[in-house]
Amino acid sequence: MGLVMNDHMPGNDKGLAARLAMGEAGKDPDMSARAATYLDEQTALSKAQREHLERTHALHEENLQLQSQLLRAQHAITQREADLHTENLKLQSEGLRSQHALANMQRSQLRSQRLHDRVRTVYQSVLSLVALAILTVIVYGIIDAFMDQSVVVNQFQVPPAFVAVGNNGTVVASNFLDRLHNLQVATRSHQTSLVVHDAWSNDIKLQVPDVHVTIGDIRRNLNSWLGHQIQIYGEVVQHGKQIAFTVRGTGFLAKTFTGDLGSLPTLLTDAAEYVFDQAEPYNFANYLEEHGRDVDAIALVQSAFPTASAKDKPWLLNAWGNGLSDLNQNATAVDKYRQAIRLDPHFWIAYANLENVQIQLGEQEAAYQTGIMMERLARRGSWFSAHMPELYYSNLDQLRMDLPAVHQELVDDETAHGGQGTLTTQEAPLDAEMLARMHESRQAVFILETTPGAGSDHYVIAETHFVHGLLALDQQNYSQAATEFEAVDAILTQYPALQTDFSSPPTCYLGLAEELVDDPVKADVAIARGGGVVDCYRFKGDIADIRGDWTQAQEDYQAAVNLAPSLPQAYESWGLALMRHGDFVNAIVKFQDANKRGPHWCDPLEHWGEALTDEGHYKEAVKKYSQAAQYTPGWGALQLHWGEALDALGQHEEARIHYSLAQSLGDLSAGERATLVQHINQKL
Repeated sequence: MGLVMNDHMPGNDKGLAARLAMGEAGKDPDMSARAATYLDEQTALSKAQREHLERTHALHEENLQLQSQLLRAQHAITQREADLHTENLKLQSEGLRSQHALANMQRSQLRSQRLHDRVRTVYQSVLSLVALAILTVIVYGIIDAFMDQSVVVNQFQVPPAFVAVGNNGTVVASNFLDRLHNLQVATRSHQTSLVVHDAWSNDIKLQVPDVHVTIGDIRRNLNSWLGHQIQIYGEVVQHGKQIAFTVRGTGFLAKTFTGDLGSLPTLLTDAAEYVFDQAEPYNFANYLEEHGRDVDAIALVQSAFPTASAKDKPWLLNAWGNGLSDLNQNATAVDKYRQAIRLDPHFWIAYANLENVQIQLGEQEAAYQTGIMMERLARRGSWFSAHMPELYYSNLDQLRMDLPAVHQELVDDETAHGGQGTLTTQEAPLDAEMLARMHESRQAVFILETTPGAGSDHYVIAETHFVHGLLALDQQNYSQAATEFEAVDAILTQYPALQTDFSSPPTCYLGLAEELVDDPVKADVAIARGGGVVDCYRFKGDIADIRGDWTQAQEDYQAAVNLAPSLPQAYESWGLALMRHGDFVNAIVKFQDANKRGPHWCDPLEHWGEALTDEGHYKEAVKKYSQAAQYTPGWGALQLHWGEALDALGQHEEARIHYSLAQSLGDLSAGERATLVQHINQKL
């Protein structure tokens, strides 16, 4: 509250108004009374204001006290809350420490549990592996025993006089075992040989108290119980200066061999042959045939066949056919192979041998069809092809001139059988022949140089001359070719059984070579002796063409085609003859026919390229040379002609590469070498 001022008096003139009022009050009594009243009111007002201020102050003080108390209370509450919070944090911290300790304890327990589980797992695994190993050993032992078809040679009984000089029963039995093993090693066979071992080696003592038994004893008893072993026993009896050695075995009769004291090694060999005969008649028949004893082999088969198992009979028929073929009784051999196939349509080796005999009989088309039938029946080249040695396809591959395949089949067979192979003759010289036909002269010569029996084995010697004759023909060295083929003919005349080891009569090649060295009489005689085979017929065509009788030549080529229309050789020779007469268009047709029947034969492709070159189709010629090189990269003439086609296309740098290859191969004829030198000099 304040003084009641005139409504029209400004607020800042209040003091002045009061003074004026006081001055005028002394002059005017009424004014004075009024002023006194005013002053009293003002005094009362001031008093009221003071009281108000005092009360306000008191209230303010009280409010401040209340606020202070409130603040103290709030502070106390806050402090309490802080204390509670601190206490809560302590409790939480203690709880976390407890949880952490509990977690650590749990982790420790988990680690211990995991360690325990791992130890238990390892222990169980070890026990399982041990149990599995024991079970595997037991199962393997049972299976091995059940499948065992081995020949077991036991210790022989010998007289005391033998023991006194060191020839106890073990020594004599070991000598017998060695001879039996040598017979197996000396036998080339596609049938797996029986395992031959002694009955006293590798005895390991079983460490069980009071048990005196060896693992060898356990195995022998198990194999004897479940297997099909042939147990061999022998005894030597001395009567003065004479001895009698008796050998007996499971499933065959005992046989006694007699002689003087010094004849024991011979008696052991005879006895080993007898056991080999009884235990493995098929393989022993092969052994006899390989050593020129075909009559004995046939007699063995005839005696063994009636009692042979169904599994062994096809093998025996196959050996019978082989013996007949060696004796040049091929027609009868065909019947034996067919009987083997009838007994077992999947007896693949009989198909291969049937093809071989059909070739010897001049039935090359029939041989080809036999091979095709086997190839289809065996599903060759498919995921489900029959399991057999690829060598069984070699006759078919040779008929269609798939020479790289035959080469690989021979190499694989030699590699799989200790470098010797399973054919009845050395395989290396035959491989050299395949390489020579592929014009790979350096490889062919190298194989001949490293072939065992090069100076003693009659087949190896004959095949070596034949290969050198092929290489001489390739290089147009006709006099050398004639000399080589004459050497082959002389060996085959002396040893006629070797004729069957050649897929084509070497006399056909002799006839061509004799004509090329201007000896037509010898040529006609040799061709006539070769018989009705494709090579002789096509070479007759070549001879007629050389003599200028083109009409007769074409008749001979047609006769060769008619003889075996599925084979490529006749078409190839006919195409070359047409090229010589400048008929490149028809020559290409013949090369196409040859390539269709022998797609992996390099010759038709190379000569097709030459015909295209002569026609001026250089780009197409290069393609044919490239295709041919897939099957014979080492043919010098091919590289030379390839370079010439590239030169004609203006690709001189590439041509230079092929000329260099041709020069490095060094298997060119004299005319080809002169041409090559001319090309190289032009490049320089």
